[in-house]
Amino acid sequence: MEYKGVEVENVYCECTDLLTSRVLLTAISERVAIQEASFLSGFSVITAAPIQACIDRLAHPSETPDGRPGVMIQFNIPASRGGENFEKEISNRLFISPHLPTCSLFNATPKSQEKFKFSVGEKLRRWGDGFEVEDEAGGREVYRVPVMTGEMLVEKSFGVCKGTDAALEIFTEDQTSSIVAMERAANRIFNEVDGAAIFCFPLGGVVGAKVGGINYKNERLTVNHLYCPTIKDEVPDTKVPNNAKSAFEFPIVGLDEDAVKKGLRGAIDAIATTPGIKKITAPSFGGRWGGRKIFLNEALRI
Repeated sequence: MEYKGVEVENVYCECTDLLTSRVLLTAISERVAIQEASFLSGFSVITAAPIQACIDRLAHPSETPDGRPGVMIQFNIPASRGGENFEKEISNRLFISPHLPTCSLFNATPKSQEKFKFSVGEKLRRWGDGFEVEDEAGGREVYRVPVMTGEMLVEKSFGVCKGTDAALEIFTEDQTSSIVAMERAANRIFNEVDGAAIFCFPLGGVVGAKVGGINYKNERLTVNHLYCPTIKDEVPDTKVPNNAKSAFEFPIVGLDEDAVKKGLRGAIDAIATTPGIKKITAPSFGGRWGGRKIFLNEALRI
């Protein structure tokens, strides 16, 4: 099918069920909050990291417990790894947050979607070495932990919901087109789609992988050779169009399937209107990556 003059292949995204916790990071200014949220969500693509972390959206001071600007971050792992592993990994990741000047952390998982909670705050408060105190902020139970820039507020409990993910594969005329397209898509989701989040903020795009290997058979993940332009003449079943010299993957995670569909639509719209786009499709691995399916034409109907 064609969308705004660009070919969009009517295939499905192979999606994974996730355990997801949305965390609100607040700071003294919006700029600081964005920088610190980006730092806290680094090293967070599940192919290599123990936990994924993606930037969701800005939070206005009027909607935060401490009346300061903030950023929503979605932390997640595949649901198959279980809640115990998730609590361990998110606790370990958030334990670096007291290093971040003026940072505070609050639960931002929608109550209507919460499946369970865990007490991340119990670990983070120990940063205070016994000088921390229990208190209340914006109707939330928090710990006030002394740090060098003042104090850090940490909510006692964080909610967990059942999220999901999806990804697009985009072929472009060159590397510049790829970078511009992924930045536009990331900006669209960050500013307009609540509940959907992106990797590698503010870029959004990554280099994709496939499950397993052809030549290196013992590897869990290897380069998705079907989507690599420089070897398309060596790969009989390549997916790369003749007129494409670059490609990228654009993954999205969300608090639910509806959020992911809205994210896909926003991303496709932003990418399709970028000069140099040759084709938009999605990766699938015969069910080895995830059992849930979202067809691209279904996402564009939202």
